[in-house]
Amino acid sequence: LDGKTALNNGVSQWITGPDARRDGHRWRARACAILTGIGTVRDDDPQLSVRDFDTPRQPLRVVVDSTLETPLTAKVLHGGAVLVAAAVDDEKRANSLRAAGAEVAVLPNPHGKVELKALLEELGRRGINEVHAEAGFKLNGSLLREGLVDELLLYLAPCLIGHDASGLFNLPELTTLDGKRRLQIRDLRQVGADIRLIARLL
Repeated sequence: LDGKTALNNGVSQWITGPDARRDGHRWRARACAILTGIGTVRDDDPQLSVRDFDTPRQPLRVVVDSTLETPLTAKVLHGGAVLVAAAVDDEKRANSLRAAGAEVAVLPNPHGKVELKALLEELGRRGINEVHAEAGFKLNGSLLREGLVDELLLYLAPCLIGHDASGLFNLPELTTLDGKRRLQIRDLRQVGADIRLIARLL
């Protein structure tokens, strides 16, 4: 309830309950792609696949990995289509990932990071019209700062983790409340022991 997503040591399983996790897989199933960052891949080694829910297809898994550090043993590289978005054209690392079954796209911005707007435009050209970001606070913050988020789908667990835990968005400090990000709550309901909140960015 205090907006934290993981302990500072990276532990995050399991904050929400099984009903909320199953509900999250239903939302994954309707998405065309699931987007995450290299930090989440390293720390959590997620599969990013739909499980515990019947689906005719798995979404494309997309990893934002500026310097192509995705381990070849990462679970995300197995069980379906994967796109690794990079900012460097390192042919050796790219070829290793391709040999592991991933597609690699090099989309740098002037700061040596992945150009996120260009990535979403590329996904749009592929007919992908719904992307779910399941990422850490750095990538979440970048997506929000760059105006690339339409909607938030949040699960709130009935617990408190504390001030020093990791938050949801890496955003610049505000000096006045005029700069707060305004949302319109579209849906609010209990899912098992947890609360699911859907809100649109205004």
